Amino acid sequence: MVIFDTNILIYISKNILRIDELIPPASNAKISVISYIEAMGFAFGSAKGRNYMAQVCSSCEIVELSDEITKQTIQLRASHKIKLPDAIIYSTALVENLPLLTNNISDFKSLPHKVELINPFNL
Repeated sequence: MVIFDTNILIYISKNILRIDELIPPASNAKISVISYIEAMGFAFGSAKGRNYMAQVCSSCEIVELSDEITKQTIQLRASHKIKLPDAIIYSTALVENLPLLTNNISDFKSLPHKVELINPFNL
């Protein structure tokens, strides 16, 4: 099981990445609620694109913002220069104890390396 960063969802929706190549068939991916919000709010050129994104998101378990994720996010924001969505996504991976699939490793480089960061383009 893994956490998908928002950019991974967008790459999947554009057929740049395939979800079945990222995770084993018997496994599932999770996404932070902020990734769901960002992905569904993405400016798609068509209803077909938006519908496909909805299908991709529905195939993932959406992790809501718990008290533990909120506290971890606050700690990260207080100690590191990081955008709020990235802090929530990283904190979700940390609390869920799962690797984070992202193409934006640099967004998380300055954070404590408690979360395994995986760039699927480097696999």
